[in-house]
Amino acid sequence: MVQLVHGDLGTMERVLSAMERRAIDVTSTARLQFVVFVFGLFHLKMAAADALWRLLVTPEQSCKDATSFMSFVAKLRPTCTGKLTNNATFCEQHELINHVGEVLRLDAWRVEARRGGYLTLERWGEPKPSLEAIDQFAKTLVSEYVEGEGTNLYQQKNHPDTQRDKQHENIMRTHHYLLLYEELSYAMNEGDIGHVETLFWPWIQIFHSVGKHKYATRMLLFMHQLYKVYPEGLRQAVRYNILVNPTGKSHQFRAVDWVVELLNLFIKEFYGGEGLNYTKKRILDESALVLIYRNCHKVFEQNFLLSGLTYAHAAKDMAATFEGVLQYIQTLDGSPNKHITGRGAKYELPNAIGHGAAIIMAEANLQEQDGRGDVEMMEKEEWLMWEEIERGGATGVGDEDYWDLTDTISAEDLAAKGAI
Repeated sequence: MVQLVHGDLGTMERVLSAMERRAIDVTSTARLQFVVFVFGLFHLKMAAADALWRLLVTPEQSCKDATSFMSFVAKLRPTCTGKLTNNATFCEQHELINHVGEVLRLDAWRVEARRGGYLTLERWGEPKPSLEAIDQFAKTLVSEYVEGEGTNLYQQKNHPDTQRDKQHENIMRTHHYLLLYEELSYAMNEGDIGHVETLFWPWIQIFHSVGKHKYATRMLLFMHQLYKVYPEGLRQAVRYNILVNPTGKSHQFRAVDWVVELLNLFIKEFYGGEGLNYTKKRILDESALVLIYRNCHKVFEQNFLLSGLTYAHAAKDMAATFEGVLQYIQTLDGSPNKHITGRGAKYELPNAIGHGAAIIMAEANLQEQDGRGDVEMMEKEEWLMWEEIERGGATGVGDEDYWDLTDTISAEDLAAKGAI
């Protein structure tokens, strides 16, 4: 028998610490061998949003170009830019990542439609194109407007500045990062854990690049245990219990740690008492009654014809706002999705995936030199590794090359080298 434990990074470290302290005990129960930690995808999603913020918002020069991420945020939330830059909540980050991504893709559709002879997207949609035509159009956008297989930004970086469009390169890379986040969110909502697992590798590299080394290391440890340590039955049990669907509705899967956080909200904020009654003992006593309280509320709502009341908000109608942002884009010297030769940028968005892959390889090299196979490193060694990378001495390449390794390093390459 095993006990699945869900939680965030802090919970995982406490579980591993408890198991390490009891490693010398005699029985398997005393050693806590029955405890199996399941990585919380809700907290992973929060970490992914924070990683994008560190790439797109936090750097001082990142907000100064007319086509920067924050320039579009300023049009979507004109009165909140200061707060969003320095102290954005996860809900705000999640919403803005989706909204900016939608605006940029709408502009990309418009640019591609004009290449086909249509002045507006409405004109392109008037003949009611077939599903095959829309699919082909979308594939063109992915291959020509997003960093990846169809666009080699590393090769473009070798061209002289007079031939480059640095803002366009930033937008192509921004598309890549925003789509990675939206793909992760969509796969989680669909309950497609296999799809979610395919996205672990790029996010591990991004986490390393932005300084979330501990998160990336723990993700690698979880995947190693899942596919190299656990037997098939346990692996299936873990994968089938990472996501749940409390409502039973389509596209409404949620991570288990999200459900835990929801229960914490009910216990501590709604039913934990107030004033002098807000004590640890009161919270613990009331925690077992949360479901009863929720059912009582439901009965009252139904009996008084108040059914349908909910804490969930309806989807926002952003059509007018998006139209305003698209009009702002038209006032610029050129579309962010269109190459304009010689256009410079005050900030060049780094290749976080290539940088993260280089860090993983450097870490693997240090472990090999030390003769260790353990995934985790001591904090001092991690700091020394980081200094070595900054000097360009860990793998023999310089700072600039670390940001452009996507085309030479793949997940298969790293697996072959034993890095992951």
